[in-house]
Amino acid sequence: MPDPIIDPTTGGAAAYTMSDTSAFVTVFSVALQAGGGSQESFTLQYADTVTGVTSSLTHIDAGTGARITQQLPANGTLFVPPTGTHQYQIDVVTETIQGDTVNVGVTFTDLNGGVVDGELWELRVSTGAPADWSLGFSSENVKVQWAAVNPVATLNVPATAVELQNLDLHAGLAMSDKTFAGTPPGFTAKYDWSYTGAAPITAISNNPTEPTETDGTTLTVNLPSVYEQVPIQFGLNVKLTDTAGLYTGFLHNSTTAPMTITQRRKDIVFVLDRSGSMALENRFENAKIASRVLVHLINGLLTGVGTDDRVAIVAFEDEIAGFRAGPPSGRIVALLPLTPLDDALKAINNPAFDFGAPGTNTPIGDGLIFAIDLLGNAGPITDQRFSIIMFTDGQENSGHVALVPASATPANGAISFHDAVNSSSLRQAVLDPKRCSLSAIALGPSADQNVLSKLSEFNGGVFALANDPSELTQHVGDILADVQKVNAVTKATTPTTGVPDPDAPPAPAVLPAVYFSTEPSVDRLVLAVTPKAGTTVFTDTIQLSRWDGASFQPFPVEIQETQSDRALSVAQLPAVAKGKKIDWRLIHGTGPSTAEELDPSQVLVYLDLHLLADVVLDKPSYLTGDRMVLTVRVRQDDQPIRGATVTATLDAPTVGLGQQLTALTGAASSSVAGSLDKPTWMEQRIGALLTKQQWKTLPRTCHGGSGLFVDGTNGLFDPDGDGNYTNTFAKVFKEGTYVWHLSVAGTDLNGNPFTRELTITTFVRVKVDPKATKITVTRIAHDPSGMLAAQVVVLPQDKRGEDLGPGKDDEVIFALRDGAFQHVVNHQPAPVQTDGTYQRVILFTNRQRPTLKVSAAGVLLPTIDIRRRLLGFEDDD
Repeated sequence: MPDPIIDPTTGGAAAYTMSDTSAFVTVFSVALQAGGGSQESFTLQYADTVTGVTSSLTHIDAGTGARITQQLPANGTLFVPPTGTHQYQIDVVTETIQGDTVNVGVTFTDLNGGVVDGELWELRVSTGAPADWSLGFSSENVKVQWAAVNPVATLNVPATAVELQNLDLHAGLAMSDKTFAGTPPGFTAKYDWSYTGAAPITAISNNPTEPTETDGTTLTVNLPSVYEQVPIQFGLNVKLTDTAGLYTGFLHNSTTAPMTITQRRKDIVFVLDRSGSMALENRFENAKIASRVLVHLINGLLTGVGTDDRVAIVAFEDEIAGFRAGPPSGRIVALLPLTPLDDALKAINNPAFDFGAPGTNTPIGDGLIFAIDLLGNAGPITDQRFSIIMFTDGQENSGHVALVPASATPANGAISFHDAVNSSSLRQAVLDPKRCSLSAIALGPSADQNVLSKLSEFNGGVFALANDPSELTQHVGDILADVQKVNAVTKATTPTTGVPDPDAPPAPAVLPAVYFSTEPSVDRLVLAVTPKAGTTVFTDTIQLSRWDGASFQPFPVEIQETQSDRALSVAQLPAVAKGKKIDWRLIHGTGPSTAEELDPSQVLVYLDLHLLADVVLDKPSYLTGDRMVLTVRVRQDDQPIRGATVTATLDAPTVGLGQQLTALTGAASSSVAGSLDKPTWMEQRIGALLTKQQWKTLPRTCHGGSGLFVDGTNGLFDPDGDGNYTNTFAKVFKEGTYVWHLSVAGTDLNGNPFTRELTITTFVRVKVDPKATKITVTRIAHDPSGMLAAQVVVLPQDKRGEDLGPGKDDEVIFALRDGAFQHVVNHQPAPVQTDGTYQRVILFTNRQRPTLKVSAAGVLLPTIDIRRRLLGFEDDD
């Protein structure tokens, strides 16, 4: 479609043409001669095929700016103002000329005389479709100040795009060099986005009263997973706005662009920490269970899709303690190379498949680089999606590549993870966030949640904390939603049919079963059953049954079995549902009479569907004192779901690790006494803290009910009716991992009830406050260097007194001017403290005036003037 244009683009011309625009505005002055009866006019012309034309004329008072607007009749006379002592007569004559052109003549007559020179008038014309117009004026006494046509609407999207990617939709600039004539008021553009198609794109609301609107020309959407090619048509409506709001929305333009979403191959690598500490609390066994379950569920979702998906399993450990120059340990191995999904399923289902046993040290950086190289060397990188999923319980203590830069110093020859990735274009290509997600699951309180969460934030993956290893499988759904968009459903111990289970024994006995339902639009159902808490072995079988209106009938389905879980999947569910919801029952056993105990927490149920709910936070990470804004977006294909009930609970830390470690006194202890996996000093401090406080993990609290959010509720609400349910949490006071659980219940567009369960995890870091941070400077007498010496001690804190804590040496940066650091002069490493302080000794001469700048967790503290401080004065700034 041609762009709307106006010609010429200067003011004051005698005539203008407006092409390919459904609306235009022009503001002009009319200087009528003194004395009653003076006249001027303009003529508007357009083709007689243009229908539905509306036009208005506004008088703008030269002194006050007051506006009087009247619709122009096809033929007739107006008086402006309609009543009063001073009037203009407006005569309108419309006729068809030359057989196919509509000619509208508008004549201004001064009825009173004494008109102020240059009274302003505004003409607005619009119709339902782009048209060509011409506008001419009677004499130089009528001068156009400015004129504008519709904005430009162009939308650039690829003809095809692969699923599960962040796609940038690009609009062209709304205002070209031919959008305006003269000098209009300050117009800006708004871009409204929409789409149609049989796939839910949660970033676009499709609510006409509350559209998805941006100020910029780009919108990023995450494309959903698909099982076949799905055509989508994106829409863009561009509208011009002005500060006063006089023209907002009148000038607008729209366009559409088709696109097809296609399937993509998925290469998934599980990276398992096989260090010695993983032997504690069955951590490694639970990581194995989670890996098996994920392979089963992914296979159930992708069977028959035809995308040649592959899975690999990597284990990492290191027989040499400490960081060093390469090469990495030979104990970092691929237990399963990149293997087609069907073959990978057979391999892990085989009881002989050997994961190995926990052994030595923890080279996390080397393990990740191994997984990245495995993906990069497995063939050309095209449209495939990479997923790296890591399970680890500790802090890195060995290897050639260090995640934390402070661990990789020139003295020991190790390199940082950043440098290792940047040294290879292939590694950079693998880790491109547009094609790769990196998920990190922290097992237990000693895992470095701060570093692991940063990894996931960078690559848009999942971060989760499993304080109890048995919780690990509950985070499978978070990872599954990243690999293949799915939702969990609400499970119950009573039938979702609303009537008692006919197979239940007489009260008070109950049938140990788990019940759930699926709505008719669900494509696939996958589920897995894991061992009960505290165990790692699953015996016997499972049975899935479907309610037929009178009883639960066993549903024929193949069951995948390993020593630790049972799994199944059901595809092409719409053919089974036939437009009605399905009520399901799951039991542990061959039937009701043999049903064994089954807790709902053992059952993982996910739907791949047309009705998708997801949850997003307004930031990738937070600092203490921030507010968290949660939004749950619910879509059924291209339509928002309104009227749902969304409730939240929050599992959050009640103490901050940094604060607790700062206050810790006494010697540290090893949590893995005698192990070849040597704990870092930080792990030892955490072990000492847990022992002293008699904690198994750092204390946490589950918050729910009224008072959770700033409005006093625990609900998320959709005031705009766009399917986006939101609320704000303001009590972000402690460092640590915050886990949100969201429950969604409602009815779909066909009136069928549905439920969804969502989880999202984020990590909160301490927001250092320059005013709250304590800084002391103490004179050191008789330093061996013979120079003047001062010790600077910095205790970083937030506004509420929460300490940054020890172990953040790579985040506390010292920069000195006019002096020297003692450790540098002595060729020693920078000092590391365990009490939450960060210290340096400054050496200087009588002629020097040293000043020190300190950045703590990204916050620049006031410049420290060493001499002023030693004299007892505060710093100048």
